Amino acid sequence: MSASETIRQGAVEDAIDGVVPRLVSQPQSPEELASLLAGASRDRWMTVLRGGGTKLAWGRVPASLDLIVDISRLDRLVAHRHADMTATVQAGMPLASLNRSLAEHGQYLPVDSAFEHATVGGVVATNDSGPLRQRYGTPRDLLIGITLATTEGRLVKAGGTVVKNVAGYDLGKLVSGSHGTLAAIVDATFKLLPIPRASATLVATYLDGTALARDVAALNASQVELTAFDVRFSDRARYQLLLRMASSPAATEALAAEAARLMSSPPALLNGEAEQALWREQTRVPWSGTSTVLRLSWLPSNLPAVLALVERLHQDRCGPVTFVGRAGGAGLLSLEGDEDASIAAIVNLRASVDVGHVVVLRASRRLKDQADVWGQASGATEVARALKRMFDPQGILNAGRGPI
Repeated sequence: MSASETIRQGAVEDAIDGVVPRLVSQPQSPEELASLLAGASRDRWMTVLRGGGTKLAWGRVPASLDLIVDISRLDRLVAHRHADMTATVQAGMPLASLNRSLAEHGQYLPVDSAFEHATVGGVVATNDSGPLRQRYGTPRDLLIGITLATTEGRLVKAGGTVVKNVAGYDLGKLVSGSHGTLAAIVDATFKLLPIPRASATLVATYLDGTALARDVAALNASQVELTAFDVRFSDRARYQLLLRMASSPAATEALAAEAARLMSSPPALLNGEAEQALWREQTRVPWSGTSTVLRLSWLPSNLPAVLALVERLHQDRCGPVTFVGRAGGAGLLSLEGDEDASIAAIVNLRASVDVGHVVVLRASRRLKDQADVWGQASGATEVARALKRMFDPQGILNAGRGPI
């Protein structure tokens, strides 16, 4: 290891699911990061990459943990090309800091995370997204270039710095959602969007999921272009539908009026700080407290059945249930019941034909031991494992925590 790297003994506050790393290293340059990974691979040190540390609980419990590589010092905005509406940013820069810098030029990266200290590398590595996914997709969809540090000690670049240049684009897609199992993200280049001049949100409350699902279908069949299109179920609010429109003032007003006309439940209209507070809550509410948190996917046509499943979980012995998600088919389910009830809920959800992939994001060690975090292997698992062997032949990255 380079003498310029910061290396220290692991401490209790560095633990992942109770497993304390032997060492923590904080490289100060991309070259040091690549060199560090090469040394860890050579010595077969089980290694986890850490940015803001907001998602370290995601994944299996590590059997052993030799090294945490903290990339928080790689935190520069490398370039903001205002005219091209692209930016290159190092992986350790917090997403919130990036958007504050971009806002000085009226632009932003339309990715929302529930975690205040989430870094750019972390949101790409987990493909983390929130309500803005409805219109702009996930980080994978906004990524146009990437630099990786590999376990061979190399720095590899793919993609470009302008939207029309897509050379090597698939490498960026490959590491998006890989949870740091293939390589370390050094920097990423994104296409940006102008900050909308106006925004409005409609919120409607329903007594049952069937009426909500009918309104979702009506809105999907319309010409209303939504920036965010979310559903929520909770003990307090029951069923809610949240629609956000963001464009010019005139277009926003027209979109809100047309959306309200199509809804069977009269919606409330929110603007300004009340609107911003609502979406902050919508993004963060599944993570409040210490409940078990699952990520689900479903086909849009299966939304009524998914809402019925959530209602049944609420009526069973799972304790309070909170469900938030994109109407298009991805969401989070928070279970506040005991571990046995949560395990039973996971089994039932995975057995349902109406729900796709069910991943356990936050849970106790016992629950993780009882119900595999990532679920049953899919048909693409062998392909993913082959890629893992190619990028990380010693199998050190992410310390066996998954998904491959």
